[in-house]
Amino acid sequence: MPRVRCPYCGGEFEAPTGFRLVVCPYCGATIDTGTGKGVEAYLYPARLGEHEAFALAVSRASQLPGAPRDIADSSQMIEASLHMVPLYVCRAEARIEGCEGAREEVEEAWPANPGAVPGLRGYRFPATGREPYDPQRARGVVFHQVTASHEPGCRRLEARVLSRAASEAGLARCAGEPVSSSELMGLAHYPFWILRYSHPASDKRLTAVVDAVDANVVLLEYPIPVERRLLLLAGAGAALGASLLASAAAALLLGSLKYLAGSLLGLAPAAPFLGTAASRLGRYRWRPSRVEETVIVRG
Repeated sequence: MPRVRCPYCGGEFEAPTGFRLVVCPYCGATIDTGTGKGVEAYLYPARLGEHEAFALAVSRASQLPGAPRDIADSSQMIEASLHMVPLYVCRAEARIEGCEGAREEVEEAWPANPGAVPGLRGYRFPATGREPYDPQRARGVVFHQVTASHEPGCRRLEARVLSRAASEAGLARCAGEPVSSSELMGLAHYPFWILRYSHPASDKRLTAVVDAVDANVVLLEYPIPVERRLLLLAGAGAALGASLLASAAAALLLGSLKYLAGSLLGLAPAAPFLGTAASRLGRYRWRPSRVEETVIVRG
């Protein structure tokens, strides 16, 4: 890896090869590897402090299945760190020549380092709301390096925008030459709180990841006390048992073993829940579709 000297803070670091833009791990400045000079970058201002983020996380935990009733009152924050995830911001535009109104222009942002913090897989980021980045504004935070190229994302965005323009032309029954382009606007730093906390029901350090801009709890571990684990296990067993009985009754009425086998296979995804409902740890995850999901995992 080539060594790069940051033109802002003077720090030296090993930059990953094959990327047009890299991040200084000391001050967060964006550096063009071709020229060695700093380039304009952006920052999404954090709206949540560490204590607000922690209060939000434990409040969310209190609503999750199996969580201790006193989790909001008895949890203690151990440490908090603000992580700046680098995002690529790309602008794409497309039009169909000679078709008035068949024109699209979109900006989109996605992680330049998808593994920077837990729970980012498929997470949706706003392209608006960013401000010009000043290295003096971000102190005491963790910066992450780029690990992925911007080119595939820009190409996908351009293709999507062109498809929209073509659809508009088709609705207008207009034919013309398609024209499209995409441009990398730069890197933007997006803040997440990574919180470590404790609760008397667990001997482990628990983790919460909170979006410091949109105030979303992205990932959350929480303890499940013994009595609540048993309730979850009993509920899961009763539900699975009722489903099996209903499937068996339907198979008898229809006289079809194939129907019974198909019903049993359909219940297979629920079976692991019986094995994990007795675990010590639950994990909440924010899913790509923005539909919340809670899973129980082995502690």
